[in-house]
Amino acid sequence: MQTIRQYTDTEKEVIKSFFTDVEWDAIDSSLSDYQDYGEEATELMVSISNKMYDLFAPKYQDENRHPDSGAN
Repeated sequence: MQTIRQYTDTEKEVIKSFFTDVEWDAIDSSLSDYQDYGEEATELMVSISNKMYDLFAPKYQDENRHPDSGAN
């Protein structure tokens, strides 16, 4: 599997804006079905799902957003 470059938060927001929330939900649902097509399809689904998670996962360690949280 190839290495994927890191995207800035701004770039991630642009990527997320390509689709509506409803469209992203449809993509996610379709991926769940796609994994039923065998091992290769499952590996591809995991790869895509990981990238989607990276797009939508909150940043818990962002001291600029939560300077008094003590998380960093």
